[in-house]
Amino acid sequence: MARHLLVVVALALGLPSLASAQVNAERLRSSVDAEGPFLRIDGSVGWMRGNIDFLEVSTNIFTGVNHGKHHFMAHMAASYAEFGGASYLGRAFAHVRWTAQWHERVASELFAQNQYDRILFLRARALGGAGPRLTLLDEEAFTAYAATGYMLEREVFQRSVIPEEEPHPRKTTNHRWTNYLTFTVKADEMLSFTNTIYVQPRFDDFSDYRVAEEAALTLTHDNGLSISLALRVRFDSRPPQALSRTDVSLFTTLGFHLQRAPKDATDPSQDAPAEEPDTSTQGEPEEEGEGEGGEGPEGTQRD
Repeated sequence: MARHLLVVVALALGLPSLASAQVNAERLRSSVDAEGPFLRIDGSVGWMRGNIDFLEVSTNIFTGVNHGKHHFMAHMAASYAEFGGASYLGRAFAHVRWTAQWHERVASELFAQNQYDRILFLRARALGGAGPRLTLLDEEAFTAYAATGYMLEREVFQRSVIPEEEPHPRKTTNHRWTNYLTFTVKADEMLSFTNTIYVQPRFDDFSDYRVAEEAALTLTHDNGLSISLALRVRFDSRPPQALSRTDVSLFTTLGFHLQRAPKDATDPSQDAPAEEPDTSTQGEPEEEGEGEGGEGPEGTQRD
């Protein structure tokens, strides 16, 4: 019993996403604002030998592209563990989102997700939805966004955790009102703090709701390496009896970020070849109105 308890604690500390069905992509999206494709990879490894033989490997892939007013991103994650000679898939999910910035402060979002979570006894959680996203503040040192919308959710729990006398159904289909508020504070080019809170009540029963909050402090180096310390709290007002209503986790992640650097529009040397001196008129007086010079290449601006 003690061996299993220690493994559960290790999973909770090392893999906090196992304890939360709410996927938060805002912490990752806040670090991606340049034009073009991007890729971010996070990973962790847990290993124990002795009284407990345990191995766990997890990875997160965050990728997408920013093109003008359109922003597409995909977030995929999975964890694999070995314990007591048995191996299993701890969790897996895929989340895709398309955001279109139709106005300086108004955008639309369309998203879909599929998820499996062994710790939450979830065989499947599929959802999709859409809604507006508002830019509350967009400054160099501080950004804030809010969004609201409709979400259709389908959940299937493991049969063993939902007995016949369990009031919570094993399969549910819910229509939820999804809302989130997120902000990022940048102390400098390397240090930033992001906080995101989600509130998702059911349209037909507001007493059935979920709240998730994540606060993360991230240190990013110029070479793309980053480390984050985060606190995540999740509350479900009506979970199955085998699960608690509140989960709290503290965790760190190590990641690597790749993004194609845009051309510097203020530096004409990147687009125009160096001028060669014109020796054909050396020694002759320059005629009026035919002096050398001209405009450099025009810079491009992001919508």
